[in-house]
Amino acid sequence: MTSPRGFQATTTLPRVKPQFALWPALRSVRAPQDAWYLRSAGLIPSAVIAMGILAAFGRLDLAGYTMAGSMCALFAHTLPYRRRAVTLAGFIAMLTLGCTVSMTVAAATDNMLIRIVVAALLAAVIKVAHDASNVGMPPAVIPIFLVTALGFAPQTWSGLPLHVALIAGAGLISWFVCMSPALVRRDGPERRAVANAMRATARVGRNPTDPAAKDALAAALTAARRTLAFARGADRAALGAHLVACERILIDPSLSHPERAEANARTLVRSRTRIPSPPLTEAEQARIRGARLALEAPRTFAERHRILAAFHPMSPSAPYFWRVLLAALLAALVSWACGGDRPFWAITAAGVIVQPNLLLTWRKAPPRALGALVGVWLYALIAPVAQIDLIVAAVLVIVLNTLTEAFIARNYFIAQVFVTPLALLMSQFGGQLSSSELIFERSLDTVIGVVAGLLAAFVIRNGHLRKHAKEAVERLEAATGSAEQPADPEAARAEIIAALAAVSAAVRTSDNEWWTHRVDEARVLAAQSEAYQALARLA
Repeated sequence: MTSPRGFQATTTLPRVKPQFALWPALRSVRAPQDAWYLRSAGLIPSAVIAMGILAAFGRLDLAGYTMAGSMCALFAHTLPYRRRAVTLAGFIAMLTLGCTVSMTVAAATDNMLIRIVVAALLAAVIKVAHDASNVGMPPAVIPIFLVTALGFAPQTWSGLPLHVALIAGAGLISWFVCMSPALVRRDGPERRAVANAMRATARVGRNPTDPAAKDALAAALTAARRTLAFARGADRAALGAHLVACERILIDPSLSHPERAEANARTLVRSRTRIPSPPLTEAEQARIRGARLALEAPRTFAERHRILAAFHPMSPSAPYFWRVLLAALLAALVSWACGGDRPFWAITAAGVIVQPNLLLTWRKAPPRALGALVGVWLYALIAPVAQIDLIVAAVLVIVLNTLTEAFIARNYFIAQVFVTPLALLMSQFGGQLSSSELIFERSLDTVIGVVAGLLAAFVIRNGHLRKHAKEAVERLEAATGSAEQPADPEAARAEIIAALAAVSAAVRTSDNEWWTHRVDEARVLAAQSEAYQALARLA
């Protein structure tokens, strides 16, 4: 795909300058759209049911395995229930498979080097697959921790089938818990997705010249369209009509009424009654029908199989995979060399901070390191209480997880303070270890993992990000050009909006990879301007 303008020569473009400031990594951010309470509400009954069954048989010492399956209830809450049923089932199956591989290696060999290599490979695969999937928050730290920790825990062939069954059974309970709200309110995720788009219009209305606000609205509209593609029911048309009304704001920000939009968003999420449709013209009603046809049209292999596409050698995630693998291997080997016999904590620390670009990796390191160091001392305070009884420890795990979910999207440092004692408590279900030993080893492993992650990110460059950004700009230009005389105006509108969201994300990610050449900003701005003009013509 080519463009008549062409990109400016790479060597003439400025390079991305490093930004070593630490304060942006530690400060809180506004996250009004993060439904953390849904994740906590899913985990609590899942964990209570699974541990209640164990308590009835007097085997709470196995709660670490059921808790691994119960953690599946944290994921996929942004998806409509039809898609959630399939996606969450796949996530549970993959987590169970990862835990099975890890425990099988632990039962098969005592060779620490083999265990480290397998754990590092699993961490890299989980990291890339999780970020490419649509399971949503929380990030990959939980499955990486669960899978790698079991690879260094004591395991026997005779106990392996029971432990796998416990993880799978708790995962099945989590599936039923996460699907149960569909019995009461089948369109809850769709309502929340449309409400997010409404809130995004309020930001555009308050800052009509802010390109970031328009990018956020385009992304919210695209996400809501994808959510509605799997929706069924009488309210689907009304939700689509509200999205068309949001598109008006993208074209003409002066039509926005921020206070009214936020009030309508709250009403849409909280109400249980039928959704009233905003007044639409005949042409706008046709757009809704066209949008549905556009989303149901055949998609490319990468769009249909995002996880498999992420492992393609030319994918932007390919250097990302090698970064995580190198970081995990280096961290585990150094931890082992320092006398650690369970280096999964170093692997988790290294895998978590590695991000698609250097800026995000750097900003993940300080809160991870400081939060974990504070967290181990918080564990020292609550460990005597947790050792009273395993039920007390289980309750503390649930409480700490609720606090973690409340802060994970707002302040990663605070979330890390709570998730660290949570993980340490879970590791104690299989057998009590000295608190002083745990504090020293986990503090050391945290520092090792963070340093290893940073080194891997600096050593392995991700040049694919710039290529991916250029291709996204070219797709936007092609979508704009095909909108001159479109056979299906609504399909052209949906393609342009999706391309706008893709360009914004790709360019932002590329321009955060330090020391690489920037994408041609003049061409990016020209392509975005022409896309907005094309949207206005199609209106």
